[in-house]
Amino acid sequence: MRKFPLISKEVTMVFRNKTALIYFFLLFAIISYSFYSAVDLYSKASVAAIGNPLYAAGFEPAPGIFVPTFGGLFIIFSLIAPFLLIRSFGDEKRFNTLPMLLQLPYSVRSLFLTKLFSATLLILVSILLFAPVIFFWHFLGGHIPRGELILLMSGYFLYGLFIVSVSFFSSSLFGSASGSSVFSLAIIMFSWFVDFGKEMNIIPFLNKLSDFTTTKQLKIFEEGILSLQAIVYYLLLSIFFLLLSYYFFDPNIKNKRRSVLMTFIAFILLFGSVANIGYKSDVSESGKNSFSSAEVEFLKKLPSVNIEIFLEPTDGRFKDYENDFLKKLKMVKSDISVSFSKGKKLKEKYGLFKYKLNNKTDETYSNSAYEIFMVLEDLSGLKIEKRENGEKFRGFPLVVEKKWSGFLFILYLILFPLLIIFLYNRKSIFLNGRKK
Repeated sequence: MRKFPLISKEVTMVFRNKTALIYFFLLFAIISYSFYSAVDLYSKASVAAIGNPLYAAGFEPAPGIFVPTFGGLFIIFSLIAPFLLIRSFGDEKRFNTLPMLLQLPYSVRSLFLTKLFSATLLILVSILLFAPVIFFWHFLGGHIPRGELILLMSGYFLYGLFIVSVSFFSSSLFGSASGSSVFSLAIIMFSWFVDFGKEMNIIPFLNKLSDFTTTKQLKIFEEGILSLQAIVYYLLLSIFFLLLSYYFFDPNIKNKRRSVLMTFIAFILLFGSVANIGYKSDVSESGKNSFSSAEVEFLKKLPSVNIEIFLEPTDGRFKDYENDFLKKLKMVKSDISVSFSKGKKLKEKYGLFKYKLNNKTDETYSNSAYEIFMVLEDLSGLKIEKRENGEKFRGFPLVVEKKWSGFLFILYLILFPLLIIFLYNRKSIFLNGRKK
């Protein structure tokens, strides 16, 4: 119990300040607006799907409702949370309170871990504040995709942990809040720059680097794919920045130069092995990320596949090919090689897909999965066993009345903000240790 005052101090610094008020007010506004917009669009589109099984199969609550709703959390975590998290480190440096705290029965490790606990608690609370819209969607008659929803929340928790680690690292390096904020935003937005560079095809190197951006890895969770690579990626990146922030947080940094160097070396070696982690599982209810069982068994029998693409990475045909075939292929086979043709060959055969298997090659201009499987069958000499498909995904279209929106805005724009203001103005147990 002797650490309770320290924990209460750190939790208070994160939750009970004016920056936290702004953070939660923005979070409430984004949750309510994002959910309202998602439900409104989903409902309007569902009108044409009622009674049309073929069209209804395209209505999934996870990408249609919950991914757009949680998308607001990405903005909050990326652009607002660092300013709130940096404060717990910045105040120690600005007011020089760390030496005084170390004179009490607290170690540098315990101080750092309590700060990490309070920051992680902020991430958890932010995610749990989305719980009312989940129950509200169920109340409206909507379907809850439990597996995809848990995966989505786990992905955002890991991304939030990454934001915490970057914020701590920036705070440990800079004495001022402004310097820490700019540096943390620069690290976070680097992924955005790489993704933008890939979309615009500015620098070819960015095309390879974009597979390992934080935004790309978060997209995997949003697509309903359980990827061990993405989980290890976020954990490794977070641990790396947390270790560095701990070393620089300690006043005796001179004694830890070797530890900093060893951390860098270990990170480079471990991060290089992340690409070799191939376990992926499709948890989407529609099975949109995977082939049929017969096609999967066929692909597993094939040796390594080499694919040469005669398209620009920004071409819409390649994006369709990537989403409809290549992504699913990578779920089954990790020993595939994909390359883009360049120069004169690209211009002469633009739009072509070239497949190489067992020193045999075949070409097609089609990006249809059906046509591609025919090419792979010819190259391998194997055939896909014809099996009866299971029950097809029926979809979950839902038309709701507009009267539902009133309670949503009352809850997130009136009741929750009033509760936060009440807790902020109330004499807190965190400030006084314990009530007498």
